[in-house]
Amino acid sequence: MNKNYEFALTAVLNDIGLNRSDARMVNIDKQDGLYYVSFRTDWQKYEAYVDAQTFQVLGLNFMPAGEVPMDEIDYIVATVVA
Repeated sequence: MNKNYEFALTAVLNDIGLNRSDARMVNIDKQDGLYYVSFRTDWQKYEAYVDAQTFQVLGLNFMPAGEVPMDEIDYIVATVVA
């Protein structure tokens, strides 16, 4: 893996308090001055944006690993209790 890609991943892992050995299925892309970092652990899926110059984590999303991402759901049924 590219050295700067490793720095981006390390920044995210440090931000959330995980070890490198916890991260699997790591995917890192660079575009428009940002690294997009995604990976999963046993329990969570993570997506983060990291500044390519400072390696500061600018945004972080996570969800349980078993949960289906919102963009893959065809419809949602909700009940409102007033």
